[in-house]
Amino acid sequence: MHSMPRSRLTRHNTLSALLRGAVLCAALATGACTALAQQATLDDEATVAKAVATEVHALLPSTPGRPVTSRQAQLPPLGYVEEEQRLRGQSQAYSADGDWGDDGHWKLKPRGAKEAYDTRVLVRRPQDPAKFNGIVLVEWLNTSLGFDVDGGWIMARDEIVREGYAWVGISAESASVKALKKANPLRYANAVVSDSDFSFDIYDHAAVAIRQAASQWGQPGTKVRLVGMGYSKSASFLFTFINAFQPRSHAYDGFYMRGATPAAIQVNGWHINKVMPKVRADSKVPLMQVQTEMEVAVSWPLSKTADTDKLRYWEIAGGTHFDQHMREESLLASQDDAQLTTPKCFNPSSTLPTQVFDHAALNALRTWITTGTPPPKAPRLERTSTGFVKDDALGNAMGGLRLPDMDVPTASHGMFNNGPTNSLGFWVGFACIAGGGSKPLDPAKLRALYPTDQAYVQAYKQRADKLLNAGFLLPVDHAALLKAAEAVKLPR
Repeated sequence: MHSMPRSRLTRHNTLSALLRGAVLCAALATGACTALAQQATLDDEATVAKAVATEVHALLPSTPGRPVTSRQAQLPPLGYVEEEQRLRGQSQAYSADGDWGDDGHWKLKPRGAKEAYDTRVLVRRPQDPAKFNGIVLVEWLNTSLGFDVDGGWIMARDEIVREGYAWVGISAESASVKALKKANPLRYANAVVSDSDFSFDIYDHAAVAIRQAASQWGQPGTKVRLVGMGYSKSASFLFTFINAFQPRSHAYDGFYMRGATPAAIQVNGWHINKVMPKVRADSKVPLMQVQTEMEVAVSWPLSKTADTDKLRYWEIAGGTHFDQHMREESLLASQDDAQLTTPKCFNPSSTLPTQVFDHAALNALRTWITTGTPPPKAPRLERTSTGFVKDDALGNAMGGLRLPDMDVPTASHGMFNNGPTNSLGFWVGFACIAGGGSKPLDPAKLRALYPTDQAYVQAYKQRADKLLNAGFLLPVDHAALLKAAEAVKLPR
């Protein structure tokens, strides 16, 4: 954010004094900038902001109390705290400069005048500074459900809190601000992002502010690295950011994209029409891209994504875009405004624990960024002669990155075999359809596959061991999967 540094100045302070304060604040730790901001006595904030908007980016304190889409109730047992802060400044909209080709080498040119923005930043970090590992996941919050969805946090939370990452959610889009104001008009009365064309610039500003702030979250000397993160539509926005903005600002040290949807990137005024854009091959920072079977089933070009010395692409067999885990956590986050109801579907939504691959991918990306050692390359889903994902005799996908549940099945896991029974509304329809479905195998089939429960566990362990040894499964998740398998009691 473009911060407005303030000290105990009176109305008679000159503009030059303000500018000197801005330079001083830029050199100070963010905590000091925050203290200066809290001491403000000037009435003409607009004048000050205009004078120093291009000088400083920093976080400002927000209104005390519970933020919208908060996870505060979940965090104390995990040793984490949540803080809402403000990001303010002047943002610029851009247009494509020349043709945006498939190679991802996309140039920009400013469009129109800069506009003021004021939005929120949601911080979750270890309460104990000694546990902060120096990596900050900066998530572009997803607005598809009408409120800020922290999809990256949901999928990677267990690994985040185990290893001491900090997570920061950015309400970068105009849809985010509208949802915040609707949920709590008083708390977010001053929030404004006039158009999502400004979101890319805001996300760029956020990196500067967060890097400053994060220097105070750990022990002295902790090296801070920022990882841009996006889930679904937000991951698609990151394609544009990575190709057009990152080469200019070098704001982030790596990127994590989860479930990028195959829709075209269309931002007002940009006129971008790419079915599935490619990440530019000359990226200077590592990028981890994790897709589920559901996304690649409807966007075949995704599977052609090439692994490079800066890009690793994994696609998860049996994985759905919005599984039961994602649905339950989204319901918890919606309590402020949307009041989403638990959807009732024809079939149980997918319960495959695909988030264990997010844990491994995040761990591998961290290693890649800090040591230069790249993650392993994953096999792609198998395809029929006409391009569709190939299924085995039970209806489960073949190839790809596979949980033991796919090779040692107790159910068939379908993609587009589900729908709502209690409503035709967007939320219920989306949750059921995008959640896929899991159908248990009949008892006779299970008995034929696994003569004893021990036979099932042994076969399951063999597949889990292979994932562990190949670097696609972390030891803690390996142990958890085996524990769950041992608890399975098959019909006899």
